[in-house]
Amino acid sequence: MARPKKEETKKIELKNKNILLEEKIDVESLRDELKKYVDETVNKTFIEELEKTNKKIIREKKRKIIWKNIIIILLLLIIGFLLFVMYRNNYFDKFFNHDNEIEEKEKKEETKEEEQEQKEEKKEEKKEPTLDELKKEYGHLIDEYYVTDSSTYISDFYNGKLTSDMKMYMTLNSFDFKSIPKEEDYNIIKESTFKMMYEKLFDDSYEAKTFNYDDNKIRYVKQMESYMSEKILTKVENNIIREIKDIKVIDDKVMIVTVEGILKNHSLYNVLTDEEVSDYKNDLIINYEDELNTMIYTFKDNKLVNISK
Repeated sequence: MARPKKEETKKIELKNKNILLEEKIDVESLRDELKKYVDETVNKTFIEELEKTNKKIIREKKRKIIWKNIIIILLLLIIGFLLFVMYRNNYFDKFFNHDNEIEEKEKKEETKEEEQEQKEEKKEEKKEPTLDELKKEYGHLIDEYYVTDSSTYISDFYNGKLTSDMKMYMTLNSFDFKSIPKEEDYNIIKESTFKMMYEKLFDDSYEAKTFNYDDNKIRYVKQMESYMSEKILTKVENNIIREIKDIKVIDDKVMIVTVEGILKNHSLYNVLTDEEVSDYKNDLIINYEDELNTMIYTFKDNKLVNISK
């Protein structure tokens, strides 16, 4: 292959250099454009992010301002309500009408003193009830509580011993015997009826048991849940008389004091000793209380709690 000439070689080299220069110029231009693009892109993104951040901050500020206003409004409403309540209750009167308040206070104190004086006067004017008034109110309480002069319990009763058998006796004594069912030659009383009467008379718990009613034995039959007498029940004539000497009401208790004795054939006797009151003249037996029997009946809620002599 033939070698090129020197002139041709120079032309070729020069040509290559121009190509390189042109290429070099293109790269720098491209770099500038790229840099410009990057700067514009970065600036645009930054500005967009900055705007987003600003908008977010503005929204947060608006939200905080709104909540702040809401809280202020609520507080004002609460304060206004409290002030209204205080006004309705005349709370501010003591600040604006201090003199009137002092006058009202003095008037109230005077009124209280007057009321106290009136109460004391009423207490002084209030009279204690008379014995006759107390008899009308409480005298009937002792009517159902007695034993006859022929009873086996007479000694215990007038010695102030309120036994369980005596309570059963007085419970039966309070029945109207004509209303008690008969079976040939004996009577039957349902336990439920007897128990109801017992609890009406006495302030203690009922307990079923057999007992004596004078000469008649009253048996408790558990299978029948009834009381059965040995013979027909009849009322025995009672010669014991009593008169109320005094009645005392202490708290929730009523104490009735009586003078009692046996009246037979127009003669008066001591219940326990059977001694005759020689100078009895058909007048009030309370006039002979030293020779007769004094009894104290204690009631609570109209029920007999105790007896004593």
